[in-house]
Amino acid sequence: MNTTRPLPVAAALSVCLTVAANSVEFKDFRDWHAACDNLRNCSAYGFDADGSGVAYLRVERDGAAAAPVRITIAVDAEDGATFALRFDDPALPGLPATAQTGELNDSGTHRRIVIDDPVAVDAFVAALRKAQKIVVTRNYPPGRAPGEDRAASAISLSGAVAALLWIDEQQKRLNTVTALVRLGEKLASAVPLQPKASQVHAAKPGPGATANKPPAALAARAPEFCEESGEKDEEAKIEESYTLGGGQMLYAFLCPGLSGAYNFGYRLLAAPAGNAAAARLLAFRWPIKIAGLEIDVSRQSTVINPAFDSRTMTLSTFSKGRGIGDCGTAEDWVWDGAAFRLVLLRMMPHCKGIPPDEWPVLYRAERR
Repeated sequence: MNTTRPLPVAAALSVCLTVAANSVEFKDFRDWHAACDNLRNCSAYGFDADGSGVAYLRVERDGAAAAPVRITIAVDAEDGATFALRFDDPALPGLPATAQTGELNDSGTHRRIVIDDPVAVDAFVAALRKAQKIVVTRNYPPGRAPGEDRAASAISLSGAVAALLWIDEQQKRLNTVTALVRLGEKLASAVPLQPKASQVHAAKPGPGATANKPPAALAARAPEFCEESGEKDEEAKIEESYTLGGGQMLYAFLCPGLSGAYNFGYRLLAAPAGNAAAARLLAFRWPIKIAGLEIDVSRQSTVINPAFDSRTMTLSTFSKGRGIGDCGTAEDWVWDGAAFRLVLLRMMPHCKGIPPDEWPVLYRAERR
């Protein structure tokens, strides 16, 4: 198979954490959420005041000493509408003075504006010390009803300063000229160099397309491969097979017993082509520790809602926190010829309407 294709799958998030030297962390500050990855790239999120997901704010900054700050404000506004932004104290600077149309995000859910001019960023961050919220006012063409959108909403700023201070601390910027909150006289050279990303070498794609008919003997073992807590899953079945590099095949087994309403759990096996009897169950492990995160390590071989791209040897997995997929965990794994290695991990613990491609990154590796 030569194109990305979702595997029909379901289950709860469950992976095995290995004991690693590096760790990452995320933390809540009242109405704000902040996270940093293994390279000290950080982001902070402010949510709408009533939790409906109609607007949110993201502050991003990489870990390099000279990294710029990027502020994104996203608003759920219908086509043809504009929106105005102001702090609850209108005299505070840092927001656009005119109504905005915004740019539609990749998911088609929100229209976004970006503040990245250093002067505007400084004014915005300074305003966070005094403001309580950002008021969002939607404007519709004459005679057009707002539909399901409310005319006005607000993004809470409660916890914003604390979240940005925490990011300063994680990025080793405290008391330097580069800090967002706790500025000091230390030069930018006082900020340590970023850690280097681990490298994952992808296997070369195998020749040919996906095998249409998996071996009958292997398919018959589906209940065994989906066994959980000593009980075989009699409803289990093989769903897909793919050609891997190095003369190997990948087999995907749907495990209904590990599935739920919108999460489908799979067990994946690799075997030499033409020798299904040698199939082995694949394990999926995060090469990091995440402070405060509880994970069910009994299901380290289960992946959720996977899709495999045989051209890039990349497996994408997606564990939804709820049906619309605005919270949960999303991962990219690259096949290196022996195992799937994690190259990207996104996680959003709060169901606030934020699409997966805008969730904070907790881990990244360099694909080679």
